[in-house]
Amino acid sequence: MPIVTHFGGFKLLAVVLIAIIAYAHFRDKKTLKRLSILALVAFLCSDIVTAILKHLICEPRPFATLDNVRLLITETDPLSFPSGHTTSTLSFVTFFVLNMKELAEKHYKIIDAILIIFAIVIPFSRMYVGVHYPGDVLAGAVIGILGAWIVNRYKTKIRV
Repeated sequence: MPIVTHFGGFKLLAVVLIAIIAYAHFRDKKTLKRLSILALVAFLCSDIVTAILKHLICEPRPFATLDNVRLLITETDPLSFPSGHTTSTLSFVTFFVLNMKELAEKHYKIIDAILIIFAIVIPFSRMYVGVHYPGDVLAGAVIGILGAWIVNRYKTKIRV
């Protein structure tokens, strides 16, 4: 879990999205490029909401307040609520699951299943390593899912 948990981080997922956009651009895959840019919009909007809430609420992390929590990773951010990794992961996964049938006609169910497993493992890992409470990951999931859903709902009106 200490290794897995980092795969849901903002920086790594932002690099993945940018790499997908670059790949789609150079391979002239217009649908993939457009949907990846929209996924990036959902991702950034969701993470901005989470960053604002973190600094408004100022909830300390479990390892800082509970004696029985053992920290399994290095964590420099003292703020816990909501979970940024969960927000990033769920906005990324939700947007692509909502659009995967359009992107991968043949294998979309397999890709959806892999993405959903990823969306379950990352939030769980954040609690497992001692940096989040269940409410933190629940709030992060709601923010990520709503951000992706809103962008997806208005994707035909958003010009990219």
